[in-house]
Amino acid sequence: MIKTKKFNEQGLIKKDCENLIKLSFFGDITCDKPLLEYSKKNNGKFDFSPVFSKITSLICNSDYNIANFETVCAGFSSDSKREFFLLNTPDEIVFAIKDCGIDFLTTANNHCLDYGFDGLFRTLSLLDENNISHSGTYRTYEESSVLNNIIEIEGIKIAILAYTYSTNESNTGIVLDESNDYHVGLLREQIDLAKESKGIKGILARNISPKTRRRIQRIRNRAKLGLGISYFKPYTDRITKYDNENSKYLIKMKEDILKAKRNADIVVVCPHMGGQFNEKPGEYSEFIVNYIDKCGADLIVANHPHVVQKVLNHDGKVIAYSLGSFNLSLSADYIVHESLPQYSIVLHVYINTSKTKIIKVTFSILKIIEDDNKGIIVYPLDKLPEKFISEDVLKEITAIYNRVTGNSCTKIDILEEYDLA
Repeated sequence: MIKTKKFNEQGLIKKDCENLIKLSFFGDITCDKPLLEYSKKNNGKFDFSPVFSKITSLICNSDYNIANFETVCAGFSSDSKREFFLLNTPDEIVFAIKDCGIDFLTTANNHCLDYGFDGLFRTLSLLDENNISHSGTYRTYEESSVLNNIIEIEGIKIAILAYTYSTNESNTGIVLDESNDYHVGLLREQIDLAKESKGIKGILARNISPKTRRRIQRIRNRAKLGLGISYFKPYTDRITKYDNENSKYLIKMKEDILKAKRNADIVVVCPHMGGQFNEKPGEYSEFIVNYIDKCGADLIVANHPHVVQKVLNHDGKVIAYSLGSFNLSLSADYIVHESLPQYSIVLHVYINTSKTKIIKVTFSILKIIEDDNKGIIVYPLDKLPEKFISEDVLKEITAIYNRVTGNSCTKIDILEEYDLA
């Protein structure tokens, strides 16, 4: 099934030429507990619209906007707030996403099964009810067909395929196998790694429930925080014994990409992978990206590390290793601030419709501003109020620019978009 983009009826979409379409990719949309608490109103409802209120110009200047939805909407209750390492967000976040103009969400990530299959199914139904297209997780085997992940914009067919390295199987106890793995696009075989651990950790994992494990982790981490010790540190992703080109999941992804190439003009692959708060991709990310590239994808847009990583553009084949997190709460207790998680990028890809070819790639830099009450607004740099612009901020955005491009500039100007050579 091919989904055709309906353009903004108010004529807000701007184009530089008749034969050009613009795709924009945003980072991880999620909801940490500080933002959750702030967004709840006196009537018991939630309002996430301020988070997205300043990105209107970016949204309106693109023909199609894609982001990663790194949470589920499983039906929110007070119990959701007590769960550790599991994400569940009120439906109002989807309403805010729809209202701001984001068209498409990838849903294959490590949190997609945090509330089981019911949570996954309910999330997809909510996106459908709000006319937001999606790929990466599926209710049925038939729904997982590549043909359901093709959109059409001005006659150009674009396949958007999404896969994840994990579904937090050690935290949820849900390990997908050949009987149900069609529900999630996977990059590797699933195993409860905690149960494979040696020593006391392995013994405990094999004899206690995932929920009890999470409780133990919560107590341990809170004790560390009470002593002023960070419980989360940056780490890079490693290749495991399950990662090789003969893996049935990588073979399946290759078949998906080849099928997409037969039915679409442009193939986009969005892998959810990587370490956490690491500024440079690890060996596993490099392995996956190289494999996807060899399979023939035109555009690779990855996410998961919470921070911005490099973007490569080789003759119109584009690889973004991590766009960063769109709206994480900077006051959340797991944040590693040294890696500049308050910044993310929006990747803009310009496609010539007459040649069906990527001809230009740019990016915008976004900055999260969290106020004293834990409210969040995400600003494009060119919309950032002067009171938030200091010498330190200018140094930070230069560092982000250099991280993305591989350049070594000492200072950059604040622009709406930056060219990627």
